[in-house]
This record gives sequence, structure tokens and C-alpha cells, in this order.
Amino acid sequence: MPMTYEEFNENRKGHNCIWLHQEDMDIGGGKISFEDIDRINQYDNIDKVMISGLRQDTFEYFVKKYGNKIKFINFFKNKLVEDFSPLSSLTKVRHISFFHNQRVTKLWDMSSNRNLEGLSIDDFSRLHSLDGIQTAPQLKHLHFGDRVWLTSTLNDLIPLTETRLVSFSFFGKNIVKNDISIYTKMLKLKFLDFPPKFYTTEQLAQIVASRPDISGNALVPYIKFDDELSNGEDVLICGKRKPFLNSKKDAVKIKAYADQFYQLVEQYKPKK
Repeated sequence: MPMTYEEFNENRKGHNCIWLHQEDMDIGGGKISFEDIDRINQYDNIDKVMISGLRQDTFEYFVKKYGNKIKFINFFKNKLVEDFSPLSSLTKVRHISFFHNQRVTKLWDMSSNRNLEGLSIDDFSRLHSLDGIQTAPQLKHLHFGDRVWLTSTLNDLIPLTETRLVSFSFFGKNIVKNDISIYTKMLKLKFLDFPPKFYTTEQLAQIVASRPDISGNALVPYIKFDDELSNGEDVLICGKRKPFLNSKKDAVKIKAYADQFYQLVEQYKPKK
């Protein structure tokens, strides 16, 4: 069965993984040895693996010796790996997640990753292009952004137009050439997520107007939270520089923002 959006997000969390790492690993991920990697042989029916502390040599060793036995790989804190090209050999992997890298500047040729459906990339300081994802024949879900440091940037979203992605999420700092019309060209896209204040209200309305079939947490006039902040605010108006409000005290303001949003959606709907 194809990987669903819910399964993709669950896999990104790295639950139920065998975790391979240096025994006395430091907070930066440590430095895993070949012997540490070989501990994988202690386990039967390996399906999900998290691995930390790889350098280029141990990365290549792990990928070559064990990569094609694993369907879900979470590369957690492998900041000194420089070249991802060995991943081209993985024909069975379904989901790859990366967290924290300071050396990689480009992705890899994914044309032989014929079962890869999900790819997640977080906290990369030198990777600014998604070029390469269009080579993955079955890629359906892509996430790019930050989990700790709000520093990740992309030059543009152009490679997305050559994919058949069902979901895309961006939670980084910036997209330099941020052309929202690209989303209208992604005909298979059903889920689109980004921070609620990443786009202006007008841009959000344009996306909703042009692609009403796409769902997303921020593709709405506001987000209502179950718990209030210390000052009682529990509603976030979506859009750049929009406020947090209180659902009871500011009910009239919230309605006005919602009305404005839906008016803009109507305004930007394609003319028949």
C-alpha cells in the first residue's frame, strides 16, 4: 500500500527504531565506529533504524553493508557527512529522514531509489536546493525545514514542478524565490504545510482560491488552540504580522478576519 500522509509524519518521529550510536555519545551525535554499526547484526527482521555520529567513511560503510536491508532510515545528528551519493544504491528504502548536517550541499540521484516514498530533511546549514527530488520515481511526501535552529533556506521551489508529490511541508527560515504559483502546477498535491505566518493573508487566499483541493494547517483564516497562552490568547490569525487573539473577547475581530480571508479567496478564484 502507498504511504499515507499520516504514516509519513509518524515515520518522521523515529519511533520504534533500532538506534545505532556511539556508546558514550555526546550531545552533538558522537562518532560512531564500524563496530557500533555492526551491532545491527544482534537484531532480527530489521525494518527501522536510527543512526547517529556518522562521518563519510562510516556513512558509506553503513549504506553499502546494511542499507538495502532497511525500509526506514533515520539519520539523526550526522553533521559531518559530506556526500549523499551512496544513497543512490538503496532500492528497498521507503522513507529517509535526516536531522542536522553541516556539510552536505546537494541531494543525490534518486532514480534507483524506486521504493522511496518519503523524504524528510531538517536543520541543514548548507543545503539550499531541492534539485534531485525530481529523479525519485515514487516520491510522494517531502518535508524540508528546521526542528531546532531556524536557519534553513531554499533558493526556490522549481524542482517541485517535476515531481508527483502528494504532500510538501516547509518549516525553514526562508525561500528566496518564493513563487506560490508552483503549487498550482503540482497536480498530485493534496497536503501543503508551512508556518501560519510564512505567507501573507493575500498569498494564503491565492493558494486556496487556485487549489481548493489542497489541505493544510495554515490554509484557513485562523487556528484555534485547545489551550490558552498565559495572557488568554488561543486563536492565531494566519498570515504575516497577524495577531494572536482571544476566542471570546475578540470574537468580533476574529470574524472580521475570517470574512476578509474568504472575500479574498473569492476575489482570487480563477475566472471562468
